[in-house]
Amino acid sequence: MTTLTLLQRAWRGDSADHDLGAVVAAAATATRRRQNHPEPVLLLLPLAAAPASAGAAAQESALLRTLGSLAKQNGVWLAGAASTLSDKAVAPATIAFLIDSEGQLQLRSEKITPELLQGFDDSSCALARQAAFDVVSTPFGQIGLLPGEDILYSTHARALVFNGAELILNSSVERSDDHFEIRQVARLCRAGENSCYVATASASKSRIDGEVIELPTATALYGPVGTVVAARGSEDFIHPDLDLELLRRARVNPQRSFPAIVRANVYARGYQRDAALSAGSPQAAPQTADQWRKEARQRLKKRATKPSRHSIQEEQYEVLMVQNCARLIPLDQTVDADGLIQLNLDEALALAGSRANIPSVRVVMFPEFWLTGPGGIGGVHRTVADMARLAITYPGPVCDQIAAFAQKHKVYVAFQNFELDARMPGRVFNTAFLLDDSGNLIHRYRKNQCADVWGLLPDTTPGSVLTEYLDIYGEDSLFPVADTPLGRIANMICFDNMLPEVAHGLRRAGAEVILHLSSEPHGGSGRIVWDSARQIRAFENTCYVLSVIDGGEHLSHDSEVLTFFRRGHTRIVRFDGSVEGTVDGPGPVAFRVSIDLAALRRARENPFTNLSLWDDPAVYAQAYSADVGLPNDLWSGDPAVNPYAGAGELRRRISSYLERGVYVAPAVPNSRATIPDAV
Repeated sequence: MTTLTLLQRAWRGDSADHDLGAVVAAAATATRRRQNHPEPVLLLLPLAAAPASAGAAAQESALLRTLGSLAKQNGVWLAGAASTLSDKAVAPATIAFLIDSEGQLQLRSEKITPELLQGFDDSSCALARQAAFDVVSTPFGQIGLLPGEDILYSTHARALVFNGAELILNSSVERSDDHFEIRQVARLCRAGENSCYVATASASKSRIDGEVIELPTATALYGPVGTVVAARGSEDFIHPDLDLELLRRARVNPQRSFPAIVRANVYARGYQRDAALSAGSPQAAPQTADQWRKEARQRLKKRATKPSRHSIQEEQYEVLMVQNCARLIPLDQTVDADGLIQLNLDEALALAGSRANIPSVRVVMFPEFWLTGPGGIGGVHRTVADMARLAITYPGPVCDQIAAFAQKHKVYVAFQNFELDARMPGRVFNTAFLLDDSGNLIHRYRKNQCADVWGLLPDTTPGSVLTEYLDIYGEDSLFPVADTPLGRIANMICFDNMLPEVAHGLRRAGAEVILHLSSEPHGGSGRIVWDSARQIRAFENTCYVLSVIDGGEHLSHDSEVLTFFRRGHTRIVRFDGSVEGTVDGPGPVAFRVSIDLAALRRARENPFTNLSLWDDPAVYAQAYSADVGLPNDLWSGDPAVNPYAGAGELRRRISSYLERGVYVAPAVPNSRATIPDAV
């Protein structure tokens, strides 16, 4: 047993006494709590109050000595962050620290991102430099540090987890603004998408120019399955329960082992390329507020959306999100699959046609599996041949009918289906298409993160055949974005939502609107994390995310009875992470939502909220290039022989993580490693 204590009282790094009375009080309380069980105690401090001026910043070595003495005197571990001036530095920088109960410094990390929440100041950071993302083993689990806004970057948290982090400590100071709530959702999402804990300590008060200012409550512990234990007011500290065994059981469960599922080396290619392109640029971060403002202007200019090739731009329009209920095609070979696909197509287009003729509607989108159901029903062991039976080709009769619909209504159409590709015979891809308002195919995206990892859906993802795929299609095929009069539009499919690297790749390729075609079983404790993830994909990339989700399914292919294992809740998420509208339940719905690209582009001009502006792959490219995630080219062999059957490859990666200390084995192994029974 261990005790974790998160403090909310503000403290100072630049004063003689540092105002650390709350630390002593918290230590005393923790000691009383552990009288019968003398377990270790970890106290997490908020980010220290900013010094009055850069010249008043604390000397790092002196501050750490003081904190080390305090930790030793009270017999506690102590973590936090403060703006300090190191011996060799010209300008102060925020450093996060972890000190053990003997007063020894165990971990030190410099803040990567500039001061965004409070506004630029006269300090530096580790921007644009490769970060170590160090992790240390402690009685409280394997710990990594991400101070302040660093926790908002999915790649930073992922890099820590690749190095073994189970608990990420986030010392911060929050403010109430338009993005306060979504920043807390980001912390929840970081825990969920990494199967880890995130602990945040944020001051509930601050002193500015002699006045005590009340701050919003943001201190909390976020768990790996969407749980939150948060402060309820301005109390000095809270004692949330840290259940490491729960975490470790989740990580060795193939269904929840996101750090093992992610196809890291696919994404590493783009990160390495972009890092190499910027290798000749100055690596020193700005050191004054004026220099930061200049840096922001330069980045905004460099990363501004490139002029469209289309002379006419439509910045305000509507999207019709068609939440349909498909007739599921069974594995039974005697059932007419083509006939059911046609029936589903006719019903869905009729539903869409009831609203697609409205002049303001410019895009119509359909969910994943809208024509077939989820990859054949009637057994877990689906084969490539089963998938091929449900697949279409472009051009082909199904695509021709959708093209005619696009031409008739003068709308763009986004849709998904399993696809056969003559250039890669024997492969079945899970593909999203985008047709323009003349019915021409202008965009094709192959799903990157799929249920293939569990062996349940034997379709091919680009990473499974990466060498061959890139030889045929090139690097840009991994994250394609369509330049249209309606902005830069990208597609993303279902489970892609849970791995932030996919939306991140689309944003880096220029996406403004991400059409998320999804089919989501409605159940399990992961629902909170899944729903939070789509909000964070929008917020962290300053993109619209439109999730169209199937609204249910017929009980069987020949039944008129609807069941709702999939419950819809189709929704649009704005570029600030707020949910602008949602279908409030299951069933067939034609849902109209509005896009305002002018507002999105205005938001991207704000250097304090456009997180992508400060995204530098040089920081984390090396972490993604290591032996982490599912390896590439695992299905480079016979297209008919599924190498993922029984989640074998995923289990091997989890075993590798356990052997190398990336994961820690639970004390009591799972009685059965769960794999989802339907996708």
